[in-house]
Amino acid sequence: FDDPEQLSDHLRHPAVPDPVEPPSLVKRTPKPSNKNASKTPSFKPLAFNEATILAEAQVTRNLDSKRLKWICRQSDFPLSKIFKSKKECTDAIKRGRVYVNQIAVLDDSRIVRENDTVSLVNEYASLHKSTEHVILPDPNGPQDEMMGVRFVKIIPLQKPQGTTLMIAYKPVGMRCFGSFCSNTLEMITKNYTALCRPGETPSCHPVSKLDTGCEGLCALLMGTSKCDNGSLASMKINYYFSVLVHGEPTEQLKQGVYVAVPTNGIRLWKRQRISKEKQHKIKEGNNDFAISSSELDVDGSLFIQCQDTFHYGEGTETISTLTVQSRHDDGRLANIISYSLRKLGYPVVNDRFAKKEFAALPRRMRNLLKQKVCICCHSIDIHIEGSITNVQVDAHKRTQCSYWRGIMPLP
Repeated sequence: FDDPEQLSDHLRHPAVPDPVEPPSLVKRTPKPSNKNASKTPSFKPLAFNEATILAEAQVTRNLDSKRLKWICRQSDFPLSKIFKSKKECTDAIKRGRVYVNQIAVLDDSRIVRENDTVSLVNEYASLHKSTEHVILPDPNGPQDEMMGVRFVKIIPLQKPQGTTLMIAYKPVGMRCFGSFCSNTLEMITKNYTALCRPGETPSCHPVSKLDTGCEGLCALLMGTSKCDNGSLASMKINYYFSVLVHGEPTEQLKQGVYVAVPTNGIRLWKRQRISKEKQHKIKEGNNDFAISSSELDVDGSLFIQCQDTFHYGEGTETISTLTVQSRHDDGRLANIISYSLRKLGYPVVNDRFAKKEFAALPRRMRNLLKQKVCICCHSIDIHIEGSITNVQVDAHKRTQCSYWRGIMPLP
């Protein structure tokens, strides 16, 4: 203190803590819990007397008080002869194909008792939402997405009679072929058609063999009977891919070039079908990727053209959007395109063989790309008996330079 007066003033007014005001008493009401509501799917179960029974059995004494999914897979239980795997059994229960005492059961952990009757039917329940997030559309309502699958167009065919060509857009990570699982494009399309046409047993044959790691348009042939090779011989499909690659294209690539489909990009088991002369060239290491400006048949070649370029960073790094056209439909076309562009010096962005180029991308771009390769099939031309039908959707934004130009800072 500077003088005795300040000291005496301080002693007359000692410092005390601020008074603590009691908190206001607010009556809080608990929010209603929605746990039970989220677990209960919204569905319209099929009446048991309207279903087609595939197998039926009665629970014996040794299976008393066991779970339904465990009983259905026991060797001495008749339903086990139909289920090939544990997942197939669980899918059938959760999608309304298993009945206990003529009542549909969606819980695979249901405890069954002695003398209970377990039935397996052929039809699926009309589920709108299930525990596996599989959405089946209502035939009378709007078309919903099923695990990312979108049905773009349905084309009726004259030959064979009663067949249609369905064009679907599949996401990354989904197989086109396969009846071993309900999550393949073939089974999703088959179940969708069965809901739209009750009483019929549709047959589905995927015409397009798009890679599992590539999203895009696929064609599937639907009918009431198994399709023959004659109905596919007169059909040709021209595929258009949008690809984002590293590097700046040349003037020749901007005009458009043709590249023959390399035999080195084909699966090993498919090389067995190649003639001995071509096999000899493969053994010699013929990796000639000569580009040609003259027009080639797209049945065995790729037409590549640059659409846009984008310079990022300090202006020295470049990414480009290419359009690749081909009618080669021997499977794994996206893999062949990635292989060809990599050999030409334009690796696809996020390709597992171009990790060095991917590491040089800006952090913001790497975070947005995640684990998805920047390639998609956005358009197809269907040639059937002289007529051409085009089906086109917007290419995915991650394959377009315009998208990255809008979110990346200019150099």
